[in-house]
Amino acid sequence: PSPVYHSSPTSCSFTDGNYSPSQQGELLLPGCSDHLLPSTQPQDAQQWLHRHRFSPFSRLFCSFSGADLLRMSREDLIQICGPADGIRLFNTIKGRCIQPRLTIYVCQQQARHQPATKSGAGDIYHALYLEELTLLDLSEKIASLYSIPPQQITHIYRQKPSGIHVLVSDEMVQNFRDETSFILSIIRDENTNGFHVVLK
Repeated sequence: PSPVYHSSPTSCSFTDGNYSPSQQGELLLPGCSDHLLPSTQPQDAQQWLHRHRFSPFSRLFCSFSGADLLRMSREDLIQICGPADGIRLFNTIKGRCIQPRLTIYVCQQQARHQPATKSGAGDIYHALYLEELTLLDLSEKIASLYSIPPQQITHIYRQKPSGIHVLVSDEMVQNFRDETSFILSIIRDENTNGFHVVLK
């Protein structure tokens, strides 16, 4: 039999004393500072699920308060949500920061009509941290870098040394080496009003 871990939910001390789960105003991004509390009402728990990318399960947990979700075990969540989402939901509920599974560095290539910068001045790289090794996660991170909606990225290609463009898939993302560097170029698709991204 596998060991079972039982503990009573504890509140985190990362927030200041003025924090309220129903507090409106600033948008909280998923991360270590947005914790689910036992006092969280069901409607606020729904918003919390959406902020942390658990929208597919929001209807299932529509009547659950923060206390209800905090009482659920890892095994309960795996059984309800499946292994990947169940473990991610459990870790998020417990306030554990999840380390990115892959870090890549990207440099935005300047458009041809832009004036050339001094040597090295235009070579600024940005780190993209992928929690999920999927094309969707990569698209979202690249879209954020260019300040465009992820839906506008129609395709992502990887340019090989021979010059051919290979369509990036989940499998290719899973086989990227950690801390690989790419130069990004973005091409407008006139037919769809979207963009093609090329990783060089």
